Amino acid sequence: MERRKKRLGYLIILPAVLILILVLLFPLSYAFYLSLFDVRFLRGKISFSFVGLRNYLDVFIDKTWWRSFLNTSYFVIVDVTVGIFLGFVGALILNKRLPLKSLWISLVLLPYVLPPIVHALIWKWAFNASYGFVNQTLILLGIIDKPIYWLTNPKWALPSLLIANLWQGTAFATIIYLGGMKSIPDELYEAAKIDGARGIQSVWYITVPLLKPFTQLLLVMKTILTFKLFELVYAVTGGGPAGLTRVVSYEIYRTAFEAYKFGRASAMSYILLGIVSLLVIFYRKLLFTYAGEE
Repeated sequence: MERRKKRLGYLIILPAVLILILVLLFPLSYAFYLSLFDVRFLRGKISFSFVGLRNYLDVFIDKTWWRSFLNTSYFVIVDVTVGIFLGFVGALILNKRLPLKSLWISLVLLPYVLPPIVHALIWKWAFNASYGFVNQTLILLGIIDKPIYWLTNPKWALPSLLIANLWQGTAFATIIYLGGMKSIPDELYEAAKIDGARGIQSVWYITVPLLKPFTQLLLVMKTILTFKLFELVYAVTGGGPAGLTRVVSYEIYRTAFEAYKFGRASAMSYILLGIVSLLVIFYRKLLFTYAGEE
């Protein structure tokens, strides 16, 4: 009887295991295989030349790769710090009794539910030097007297993308924190109020500690999602001007589908995977609270 139950269990999970192998393990294995070869297109044919770890070494000494990695790090740092803070503040406001509360929550949700390419095109229009609402608003307020070329000026291109990405990242943090705040019992705040705690004290000593698991989740999710940022850069600036806004995902795309260096692009992907994995382990060691630790 026990053997039959085990066989039945294996049969039930077999489709899921096969799907996992097809959509995850096989692509990862094949990408690593490609990273060990110099892949070339010659007269309509694909040739493979084994180069071992040379692709990885070439990436490590490539200044373009490190500049792209530095740009990506800017996105991660801003989204993890400013995005999480703004999301927390937004969730605090939306967690209160507000007129037309459903409408405000819907407006906050909007950036998150938009497809990435739509989000990118909205900001491409917003930062347009001729008719974008950013320049029009700043001129109307008297802050600037002539249009700024946000997306083509080396000084402003990257900060413009950081703001655009922050718009969607803040919405994501707000949604996560708002869900967490709904799970905190009102009795805790009432007891704190009876003990003489003020609003800011209740937030610091009750809300912040109880939302620690949600903060940990946001740190991991935002790091992973921001490191794979692609659509915003591709649609808004195309990595320009002069490659100053290239990020790692865009550099991998350019290497694979413009330069046709699939082996090197695969090596870049695995290096990115390794960096993100190390960051997640760092978060876990430094910040995560294990069961029974406190």
